[in-house]
Amino acid sequence: MKKLLCVCLLVLGAGGARADRQSEGILGKLREKVRSFTSYELAFTASVEGDGTVRGTLVVSGRRFAARVRGQELYYDGSTLWNYIPGQQEVTIERLDPNNPSVLSNPSKLMNIDPADYNHRSLPDFTTSGGKTLQIVELTPKETTPDYTSVTLYIDPATSLPERISIATPSADKPVELTLEELRPGIPVSEATFRFDAAAHPGTEVIDFR
Repeated sequence: MKKLLCVCLLVLGAGGARADRQSEGILGKLREKVRSFTSYELAFTASVEGDGTVRGTLVVSGRRFAARVRGQELYYDGSTLWNYIPGQQEVTIERLDPNNPSVLSNPSKLMNIDPADYNHRSLPDFTTSGGKTLQIVELTPKETTPDYTSVTLYIDPATSLPERISIATPSADKPVELTLEELRPGIPVSEATFRFDAAAHPGTEVIDFR
């Protein structure tokens, strides 16, 4: 019986190792693909508990990003983050650690996920209603964060890019579900793309936390 138990444990351990290597390979291909883009624009829909479905856009170039979603505009130039709320004519300014791995605090990490920041594993493939097979990788942050508890990627093996991203948060029973509608790589960007233009928004209250 003891020998049988040892064999079972060895088999289970080997299966876990295979899963880790598989997810490592999937994430490596995703990261390589995203890093081949000098810039990109992502259009998405987000299903958020209590808020229904909202649409948004995300522009990324390296560490810089600009996002528009839920009546907010975010601009990050690599060191400074502006959070502008047009309806309130208010902008908050703060520093953001470019190495912060949080996909919610730092949207540039949403597609460019570093496997070293997570415990990750492959889950059984998912078949869509249209018959497409997607690879699934579940990621759990190695450092506990109040933002989210896990991220699940549904990746098209033909493109190595996710079609869906599910983000479980401790504050909601249901995860945030992102559906990636369109990806436009290589769009033209400039420094102004990632900075809030105060001159274009006269009368805006500025709250500076830097």
